[in-house]
Amino acid sequence: MGTSNDRPYAEPMSMNEVEAYLYEAVATLEYIGHPVTRTEIAAVADLDDTTIDRTLRDMTDRGLLVQGDYDGEPAYEPARRDWSVAPDKAQGRVL
Repeated sequence: MGTSNDRPYAEPMSMNEVEAYLYEAVATLEYIGHPVTRTEIAAVADLDDTTIDRTLRDMTDRGLLVQGDYDGEPAYEPARRDWSVAPDKAQGRVL
């Protein structure tokens, strides 16, 4: 994965309420030490599966999240470290 400077700029203020909620969940959960899986996101987000999947896809397409794989499951991390809860501390495993 490249540095945050390699990522196209996407304005975080353009996020709707659901996107902001899921972004915050990903940024907070990344403290677990690996990319945050879709299962982990669903466990904390009180949203239906269709909304979660659509929102994660849209956020990835817009450059807000980076999708990868962790143990065979889709996993996500913030595309820009400067938006993270801990911008100077990346999670333990890069996507």
